[in-house]
Amino acid sequence: MFNTRGCKGVTMDDIATSMHISKRTLYETFANKEELLSACLMRVHDEIDALHKQIFNKVDEPLLVAMYMIRANAIVNHSYHHLIEDAERCYPELHDRFFKIHSESFRTYIHCGIEYVRQHQYLRPDADTEVAEDFICNLVQHKRMSEVVDSREYARYTSEICFTYLRGLMTVDTIARYEKEEAHFRQLLETLGMGDKKK
Repeated sequence: MFNTRGCKGVTMDDIATSMHISKRTLYETFANKEELLSACLMRVHDEIDALHKQIFNKVDEPLLVAMYMIRANAIVNHSYHHLIEDAERCYPELHDRFFKIHSESFRTYIHCGIEYVRQHQYLRPDADTEVAEDFICNLVQHKRMSEVVDSREYARYTSEICFTYLRGLMTVDTIARYEKEEAHFRQLLETLGMGDKKK
């Protein structure tokens, strides 16, 4: 309801009615709408985190895992685009708290992936891993400025830009290895619902 009607467009009465419970029962769990919205945002974070863990359990190659993180985050971010944007407008402190938690978690996954490939000398010696980490995180999690963001196609383009950027930092041998694994990688994306098909 928050995602489709906006934070201000939903009342506690609306929520209680939709759940077929009394408003009193709702207030026994959540003191106010802001607290309920906070729980919703944290659920978004938990869903993304669960997806990240699912990916780690399915893929042994950390280079591909880092790329999965980019695709997964771009797609989930676009799914909750309106909710996150509206929360930022109506409850900036709540949004900043949520976004900090979410951003730090995502950055940790990306950092681990990039650090692994650096240690295994998959990257060119002149590759700046700190710049790479910042670029990827900022591109995927930048402020959403238009309706075009609210599309799966946008999520695909975002991840493809990151993939192309990472590929440019790789050694020739690593690129050949990645290209050999790419078909398998795309197939895994499809099985996890993160392929290139539009909704």
